[in-house]
Amino acid sequence: AMRSSQLWIALLLLGLLAFAAADEAEKDDDDSEDAVYGEDAGDETIGDSEFVDLTTLFPDYPDKRFTQGEFIDVLCGFTNTGDKSYNVTAIKGSINSPFDYRMYIQNFTEMNPNAEVKKGDQGTLFYRFYPDPNLEPRDYVLTILVDYVDADKEEYRSVVFNSTIEVVESQSSLDTRTFFGRFLMVSLLGLGAFAGSMVFNKFGKKKGRSAEPSKKSARGENEWMQGINAPPSGDRSNSGKKKNK
Repeated sequence: AMRSSQLWIALLLLGLLAFAAADEAEKDDDDSEDAVYGEDAGDETIGDSEFVDLTTLFPDYPDKRFTQGEFIDVLCGFTNTGDKSYNVTAIKGSINSPFDYRMYIQNFTEMNPNAEVKKGDQGTLFYRFYPDPNLEPRDYVLTILVDYVDADKEEYRSVVFNSTIEVVESQSSLDTRTFFGRFLMVSLLGLGAFAGSMVFNKFGKKKGRSAEPSKKSARGENEWMQGINAPPSGDRSNSGKKKNK
């Protein structure tokens, strides 16, 4: 019995520790949102060109619901309507807080395509970023910037995407949470059943012991009653003698 109770207690402690670790990770994620990473992407000294049109497409996530811990591909359409060529020097992105745009949650790796788009031409730029697996599943603001220069070496910057997106939980995280949830539930049920059986056995034994004296007393009362109701042995012999006479 002692070994069984120690085993159930150990299982329960393991389940509690697993959930405590998960809660601690979520707290760390919340704390990370209070920090500001990198420089301000919106440099007011650099603007976009009136002769450039930019569009974005998320081929694998058209609904803009991105899975944490998975690569996201972005296609950026670059249309040059001017009379000069442009050279795309950098593409970069970040995830920001939806409550305060100046609060950076995660900065993504900058890519340098160095792709030239001649006057009147169109080009497609490829960008890939990776949402951190520990990001809390909820809404964020995703910003993607494109830096480019014209033939006269004048610099430009366009915000190709700046909108709310949703980060959803990965299937592996859901499976892990489900496993530990069921494990803790089974541990609690097992511990409760074990405690209930211990209490039942304890009080059952006490009840059995208290019932033994009552059985003995009942037997004594029955014997006493039988003695009262039985006719005396002397009366039987006397009645027999009278009849013989």
